[in-house]
Amino acid sequence: MATQPGYLSEDTICSIATELGGALSIIRVSGPQAFSSLNRLTRTLTSSQSEPRKLIRAVLYLENNHPIDDSLFVRFIQPHSYTGEDLVEYHTHGGSFISHQIIHALLEQGLRQALPGEFSFRAVRNGKMTLFQAQAVVDLISASNEHAVAIALEKMSGLQNHWIADIATRLRKLAVLAEVGIDFSDQDIDEISLPRLKEQLIPLSSTLEHLCQSYHQGFRLQEGIRVTFIGLPNAGKSTFFNALLGEDRSIVSHLAGTTRDIVREKLTLQGKGKTITLRLEDTAGLRITDHPIEKMGIERTHQAALEADLILFIVDPFAPFSSTQEQWEILKGLSQKTIGIVTKIDLASSSQVQNFLSLMEPLGISQWVKTSAITGEGIQNAIQAITGLCEKWTQRNGGEVILTRVEHFRAVSLALQDLNRAKNSSALELFASDIQQSLSSLGPLIGDTLPDDILEKIFSNFCIGK
Repeated sequence: MATQPGYLSEDTICSIATELGGALSIIRVSGPQAFSSLNRLTRTLTSSQSEPRKLIRAVLYLENNHPIDDSLFVRFIQPHSYTGEDLVEYHTHGGSFISHQIIHALLEQGLRQALPGEFSFRAVRNGKMTLFQAQAVVDLISASNEHAVAIALEKMSGLQNHWIADIATRLRKLAVLAEVGIDFSDQDIDEISLPRLKEQLIPLSSTLEHLCQSYHQGFRLQEGIRVTFIGLPNAGKSTFFNALLGEDRSIVSHLAGTTRDIVREKLTLQGKGKTITLRLEDTAGLRITDHPIEKMGIERTHQAALEADLILFIVDPFAPFSSTQEQWEILKGLSQKTIGIVTKIDLASSSQVQNFLSLMEPLGISQWVKTSAITGEGIQNAIQAITGLCEKWTQRNGGEVILTRVEHFRAVSLALQDLNRAKNSSALELFASDIQQSLSSLGPLIGDTLPDDILEKIFSNFCIGK
């Protein structure tokens, strides 16, 4: 039985590179048959001699000579293309029928449907970009705020890759010196002695430690800052949650205890001239209960409060103060990352709200926002308060390398462990082995030490057409 062609094949691939249903659709073709297939689609042998990197108008035909679209195409001659191969992009009308008919015509010519991320895989394989830069393409596509966009663009430009490549170069040099030290161990050469080589590990370890620490900020910039909604049952948590989202995501009911599990959603807010992505969590209301399912939800709420970057403590001005104070006990010590949200102010007088806030003072929450999800009053003030408290997560120096992917964080953490082992090694042979292992651990960042099966696994998570 013939095996399914994979990422390492040398055939010609094709794929729709844009979402269907819009005004335009882009179809990519890369590989040795890219130009000959262009000639067959346009029914002219001059298409492959057309000026490269210039949009050319042409009618595309099916195999039965039936015209399918009046479109544009652009040629890229190897190695000056995204993949480093001969590449053609077809800019067609966006109807899904047209796009699928063109793909069908290309498949009939012997081309193959591209695997997820296969265009980027070929770009890495042909030296057009590093693995680190290729993953930045995915980060850019998924970016939901200006900070994530800036980091992804820095990665794609090579600014961050140059910094990481320098770490790898220094490690390789150290590995070579260690091997030389082993070969000349019978000679007393201070420069390649174990103590002197260990000294060179100090700045490298410091750099990797800084990288590890950056992940906590990078993950929040890329994936969102974790914000947990906490409060008594029926305090208006879900209504406020939906008001921020602008849609009915959580179940809203007058019945207490409706939310029994954590409801999660992503949201990007604009505040103080900057965009911030939040990972919102609507939790079960806090109250004493014997119901096993609701009790489980409340236990999850406790854990979510501890792990959250920001807590929104939702309170109802009509609720008994003793109940609110009792439930606040689980948040003791967390007031610095908590914003108090007073809900339902459309139903209360100003004096009622003010008296309620006076009672809240002993809780130690410094910032309170009065809101009504029904009228919208105070919602923008709440957004400004949230983005203001989250601003510390967004501050960074331009060009500073920040890890945003968990696999990169793990790679650096493992490499740091390898270097710490090397610091304590008792022989040059052990030192050299630990340095080589650190290079292997950094594979997901530097790419050149990863086996093909791992590379394929990484690119299989990309979009088709990328």
